[in-house]
Amino acid sequence: MDNMHRKIFLFSLLLGCNKATSTSTDSGMMPGEEVHVRTCDVTVSETVPAAGSMAHYYRDPIQFRLSGAIEEASVVTDVAGETTLSEDGMTVTFTPSGLLSPSTEYTMVLDYCFGQPEITFTTSHYGAPLEASAELEQSTFVLNFGAGEYIIGENAGDLLNSVFTRDVLVQFKSVDGTSASVVAAIGKPNASTIAQDMCGRTISVDVDLADLPLVMGGEEDFTFGAMGGQLRFDSIGFEGTIASDVLSLGGLTYHAVMGMTELVNILPEFGGESVGCDLAENLGIPCEPCSNDPSANCIAIAAKGVTGDASDIDLEVITEQGTHPDCESGD
Repeated sequence: MDNMHRKIFLFSLLLGCNKATSTSTDSGMMPGEEVHVRTCDVTVSETVPAAGSMAHYYRDPIQFRLSGAIEEASVVTDVAGETTLSEDGMTVTFTPSGLLSPSTEYTMVLDYCFGQPEITFTTSHYGAPLEASAELEQSTFVLNFGAGEYIIGENAGDLLNSVFTRDVLVQFKSVDGTSASVVAAIGKPNASTIAQDMCGRTISVDVDLADLPLVMGGEEDFTFGAMGGQLRFDSIGFEGTIASDVLSLGGLTYHAVMGMTELVNILPEFGGESVGCDLAENLGIPCEPCSNDPSANCIAIAAKGVTGDASDIDLEVITEQGTHPDCESGD
């Protein structure tokens, strides 16, 4: 390295630059190759997805979670998108501007004050078009809520999982172009096999198929069975992706607003609605007036990453709880 290049290199360090460029071959580097100069001790403590993951959902962002706060960072990748830094400076999120391709390997490099660590991961099979031979109509799925991650009400996750103890079954009863009618039912309590609870009522939801394999929909003001009682939902909205072979469902995200009165009725240990609202506030999901009945209290919950497995069960539509002739006492 000659004196002129040495001065340029030292001057860039004095300016506090994170990178320096050498144009000399004396250092063993190629002309124009970049050297990253570490200016902090903050390391990557976790990434989402984890390095080597084979199941990243094609609609999800990529995150680098750090051991401490930083002021700026960028994610270097071939994918177009936006890098954002959390308010506490400890999470870097890269959000692709479009959808990632299914079953595809990607590499993301975090460029920040410590260095340029990278992760390589592969997306899951979700996002591929439905196969020509796949039939969505009459397909039934058993939803696995335990596989999801709470993003609202995460501090109440254990409590909420104790409420949703039965199978939730959904069936695409009819498919017409870009829309479908889906029936949802609860499974029998303590059942060793998948079976519909014939004492519970079902709900019908209109689902948008315009972006198939993505499906989305919602419903307002309905009741649904849980733990031998009834939960009231002020509203629920959801989206998820059907696998190309229609044998599973993945990436299901939902946002629900639940009535607190009905919740404490099936969980008497709450000690009443007032105590229940105090507990909910401590868990980060405070009671708020329900949109359909402002005199009643509701709490909001949301989760992502719920999955579903195909089942050959055929659901029966039941419009009123306890009215089906096959309703068995004690269910």
